[in-house]
Amino acid sequence: MPPPFKQSFLITGLAFSAGLGLSGSCQAQSIEVPNGLPEVPHVVYPEVGLPNFTVPAGTVQQIGGDGKVIQTTQPVSNGSDALQTLYSRAWGYQAADNASSLGVNPAALAATCQVESGCQNVYTANSSGNTITGAFQMSNGTYSEEMSKALAANPGLASTITSGTAGQQDPATQAVAAAQYLKDGATYLQNQGISNPTSVDVRGYYNFGPSSGRAIAQANPDATMAETLPSYSASALAKNGISAGETVSQWRQSVADKMGSGATLPVLNS
Repeated sequence: MPPPFKQSFLITGLAFSAGLGLSGSCQAQSIEVPNGLPEVPHVVYPEVGLPNFTVPAGTVQQIGGDGKVIQTTQPVSNGSDALQTLYSRAWGYQAADNASSLGVNPAALAATCQVESGCQNVYTANSSGNTITGAFQMSNGTYSEEMSKALAANPGLASTITSGTAGQQDPATQAVAAAQYLKDGATYLQNQGISNPTSVDVRGYYNFGPSSGRAIAQANPDATMAETLPSYSASALAKNGISAGETVSQWRQSVADKMGSGATLPVLNS
């Protein structure tokens, strides 16, 4: 369940005056405003076969009741607290609820969207046939297949989602399919002998598919990724951010660094 909602006030380019308290005196208020343009989709590259996503940076200012800036902070752009990043999005709580309803740990969902898009609703489909898009960077085919599984398992979700492939650009809807895909991956790895797969364990499944995901999860940590994924050329590995000679251990650590605290948490809720 999401943490209790704490009310805050967001304004852009407007003067804000404190209201009168019970005694009739002015009450100082602390409000947070975005410094810069509001969040919008950014065209980026999907992970498979193309360069990694880079999270745009920005700042947030906290303003006191007297109108003066009292603090300026840099939003988290790594995975140190992916769940907080997820909850900071307008669609984050609903996405987490949708994941929980399927038995998937919201922290694992957050870790995945942090790696895929920085938990931003990006649009990366193009006229060349690439359909991978959205906060969880799913292709239309995978999205549709996983959504069908999720709705079969929990028909009640149908009333909360955007129907059809239009749901690809609704992050709370796409979270349903992404959570189902994570669930598939964790269940698959359990059947392969990995008792309680974590977000890092399932990352190979999500990124490279079942057989490659199993190979990575079960590989000797000192084996290279090239040895573990023999069907991938050196250039294909490079386009997935994997350098020559990179070991499975090094790859897992790089993924964990992006995921943050959710990296070692189980994908499935107990």
